Amino acid sequence: MDSDKALTAAEQEMATIWSNALGFDVSDPTSNFMDLGGSSLLAAQVATKATEKFGSKINVVDVIVAPNLRALVQDFAGAA
Repeated sequence: MDSDKALTAAEQEMATIWSNALGFDVSDPTSNFMDLGGSSLLAAQVATKATEKFGSKINVVDVIVAPNLRALVQDFAGAA
């Protein structure tokens, strides 16, 4: 696996949350939630689960507008 495709621990946790919401395995940090079939309802579920998991407030809009999984994790990790 390319090193730029390897997931950090936080990215793996977020990928698990995405996978549970979407119903299939997400393991590429460059994946976009909406492009994978995400919806605003699923984004709300992801935001709630991620906020509980990471202890940082993650909004539905954050999930929807993040260009990819890695950027979403970097956004809230940098804000913590």
